[in-house]
Amino acid sequence: MAKGYEAPCEVRELEKLINDFTYANGLEVTNVFQDFLRYIIHGFSIPGTPPLADWRYTKEQNKVFAEMFSAWIGIMDTQIKRHGWYDAFGDLFMALTSQRGQQQKGQFFTPAHVCDLCQGLAMGEDASGKSIYDTAAGSGRMLLAAKAQHPRNYLVAWDIDYTCCLMCVCNFLINSCVGEVVCIDTLRMDNFRGAWIVNEAYYRTGLPSVRFLNEQEYVLYKKADIPPYVYFIDQERYDDYIKMREMWAALSALMHDDTPTDIPPEAQEGKSA
Repeated sequence: MAKGYEAPCEVRELEKLINDFTYANGLEVTNVFQDFLRYIIHGFSIPGTPPLADWRYTKEQNKVFAEMFSAWIGIMDTQIKRHGWYDAFGDLFMALTSQRGQQQKGQFFTPAHVCDLCQGLAMGEDASGKSIYDTAAGSGRMLLAAKAQHPRNYLVAWDIDYTCCLMCVCNFLINSCVGEVVCIDTLRMDNFRGAWIVNEAYYRTGLPSVRFLNEQEYVLYKKADIPPYVYFIDQERYDDYIKMREMWAALSALMHDDTPTDIPPEAQEGKSA
């Protein structure tokens, strides 16, 4: 049997913690890995988020999850300083799911240097204040590379695989990305399993955060159509946006008709009609 994917040395400390914990407790490694991702996301969730109702671990076992979390933070702090962005979980996932008995679950993600090359070719120089989509995001590497080159863009990651979406949320959190991750079948546009709004207040507070939305909540969120520059505190464009919105609302009220109060695209861009 061919040897599976070998995790790089940077993440082997965390890989060992996960494997040792899995073996000691007779658990399935992919389940432990997914639960670790959920543990991280819940820790960064906004106040009022319900506890994880199906969390099955004891107090002593939770201490190991805290050790895993600490190891992950240390890895990410070092590697982001060195490389600008880093995806520890993509490498871990490839290693864990290529172990014996796990090959049928294996996924393999684009190497980091290829992601950097693709973004350098595709993004160009003037690429700020935009929304960037990846409809098969995996662990989010392409979007992480885009953010490293142009930090003030709103990132949108879609993927059908739930574990990949969890990895992407964690990567957004630790790499200071602002955007959303959606678990959905992007070909059929169905099988919605959740959405996460990540770091929406980061540029106002400096604090990472995540907010989970069900399908109905996500539809309403998208209908709001919040411009990307609102998240990044682009004060000049934000002020123009508020002025035009107030002007349009006042005109609508003055006309006393059914004119919608939404701002037309020309007004949103600060252009004259």
